[in-house]
Amino acid sequence: MDNPTTTNPSPLQDRRGQLDIADSLRTAGVAPQRMMDLEHGKTLAQWQNRQGEVRYERPRHHALSIYIDKGQQAQRMVNGKAVSRGFPGAVCLFPAGSRSIWQIGGQFEFFHFYFNDVDVARCASQTWDSDPDKIQLNERYHREDPILAQAGKLLVLSDWQAPGQAMAMDHLAQWLLLQVVSRHASVTKAPPAVTGQLSHQYRRLLQEQIHAELDRPLTLSEMAGWVNLSPYHFARLFRATFGCAPYQYVQEQRLIRARDHLRQSTTKITAIALACGFNDASQFSRAFKARFGMTPSQCRSEAHSSKSR
Repeated sequence: MDNPTTTNPSPLQDRRGQLDIADSLRTAGVAPQRMMDLEHGKTLAQWQNRQGEVRYERPRHHALSIYIDKGQQAQRMVNGKAVSRGFPGAVCLFPAGSRSIWQIGGQFEFFHFYFNDVDVARCASQTWDSDPDKIQLNERYHREDPILAQAGKLLVLSDWQAPGQAMAMDHLAQWLLLQVVSRHASVTKAPPAVTGQLSHQYRRLLQEQIHAELDRPLTLSEMAGWVNLSPYHFARLFRATFGCAPYQYVQEQRLIRARDHLRQSTTKITAIALACGFNDASQFSRAFKARFGMTPSQCRSEAHSSKSR
């Protein structure tokens, strides 16, 4: 089941006395508005800060920051002087081990994406077959990046608790990581061109494997591994082959299976929801009605009425 949690991500643990960025924000009295743990310890978090000083002291993980709105009163300080000022859509990148001091003079909201060296190495080696040791992330403070700023707007509009959203957010996180590594590292490389479609053999394999795993969480990198592709190549070839993103295909198959169960069995709706990869009956009911225009109970009643005629 796709189940976002609100626990601290694993890259932020085992710090041996070093404050990570999330802890630094909490120490300064800032609380996350929402947080989602993703595969391999990657985490997305939305924060709102109002005022005060925040110090990031050599975190053990990397962090991408995207300002949602305002931010003009968020200043980076060096030797007691403001050296940069925020703005809506501003992008910052804090590599592991970096240090920065921030003075906040007014309310603003921002997203953080936390990841680590293993994620960067995996992205570089799988996408470009590059030596990950040569990839070093650059510090970025209050940069203009329309592509990442647009991603921030998408995150604002997203319901992180919606059915199937955890998988969609994992997909987005993979894309964010690719953008960081390709455009904000020591060696910039354009993402490779991807053409064509998946072979018939791989298409059949994916259909069978997805159907066999619908009752548990599925991630982009796991599905890509089934056909020996990087998440980047897999996502593009999957869309070219099936006409939709992987997370959309999985959600559709879950709903179709659930509809079949409702029509053909007397199993409780909650049990069907869990067996089809949904977190609970309420989440399942919302997704089902959005897709088929009726609730699971109405679908079952309609099917049983047809049989009794």
